[in-house]
Amino acid sequence: MTNINRLTLTNSILIAIIITVAIINYLQINDQKDIVYIDNIKLFNGFNMTKDIKAIEETKINKQTKELDSLYSKLKSLSSQEKEHTMTKNLQQQIAYKSKALQELQDNYTHNLSQNVWQRLNTYIKGYAQTHNYKIILGTSGNGNVMYAKEAINITNQILEYANKEYEGN
Repeated sequence: MTNINRLTLTNSILIAIIITVAIINYLQINDQKDIVYIDNIKLFNGFNMTKDIKAIEETKINKQTKELDSLYSKLKSLSSQEKEHTMTKNLQQQIAYKSKALQELQDNYTHNLSQNVWQRLNTYIKGYAQTHNYKIILGTSGNGNVMYAKEAINITNQILEYANKEYEGN
């Protein structure tokens, strides 16, 4: 082998080593912020909007539940003879109406709470990801999407803090 061939081979090996070291250093520096995850349940329950909506809606539900309980108590307290009267039939209709209204209120509350909160949170999560240059933010609840991840890439608390500040207008 001539000296020129050896020099070319040595230079090629040296260039390959330098490129490999540069790639390894780049990956070590940049791999920690590409993929992170959040705990969906903790985020949802800790979000101030969730707490605000729950406080308002649960007050309405509790009020309607008390009214319904009061009607049931009235019906229970009636004697057998009184239960035969038209007034009792009217009371039973009121109970049926209030019971249906309560069920609808509870169903709407559950559906709207989830839908409205996640719609808002998704906007905040997207903004947070763009600000911090995350490529992927996974959501986990411990029963499906992500079954295990290192705690070091859990950004639930940071997202929760960011979302609550955005929600409160800070």
